Amino acid sequence: MIDDFTNPPAEFDPPAEGQANTRDALAWRTYEPGRDAQPLAALFRSSILTLAASHYDAAQCAAWAAGADDLAGFDARLARGVTLVALSADEYAAFGQLFPCDHVEMLYVAPAWTRRGLASALIARLEALARDAQAITLDTDASALARPVFERAGFCLVAQESVRRGSVSLPRFHLCKPLNAVSFSG
Repeated sequence: MIDDFTNPPAEFDPPAEGQANTRDALAWRTYEPGRDAQPLAALFRSSILTLAASHYDAAQCAAWAAGADDLAGFDARLARGVTLVALSADEYAAFGQLFPCDHVEMLYVAPAWTRRGLASALIARLEALARDAQAITLDTDASALARPVFERAGFCLVAQESVRRGSVSLPRFHLCKPLNAVSFSG
């Protein structure tokens, strides 16, 4: 299925007043180890420190953002499974990861690119990959910030959890979406 990532899906929101048309501005491709690690680590940090700050305190955001401090480890983590990257010219706009084939492991949008449907577009692309891999369900462990985006995409809450990052506890939400409802009926 990784053959049509240059064409945005139909569910993109129209651009807000004064914003470029996202449909025309983005290129989609898979992650390139080494090359993409540093810019995506910066996107990861800025997304957490800027966007998640409305849902998490400073200590929680700092502990979470520290997940990209080991650049080699972050690069190795992004190289697992399938990581999709959205770019506008040389600017990294968003990325999402499917690992394993039935789990959205990461989903981050740069602060300058929010409210344009990128998170929803990434979820749709990752869902298509999961379906191609014959996954029966697609799940994720979403932040409070990402939870509504996943719920709009048809995911349902399974459990609220807490994860530790060093000495800090962060709430997250385990969400799941059935991909093959026939499988659940017997």
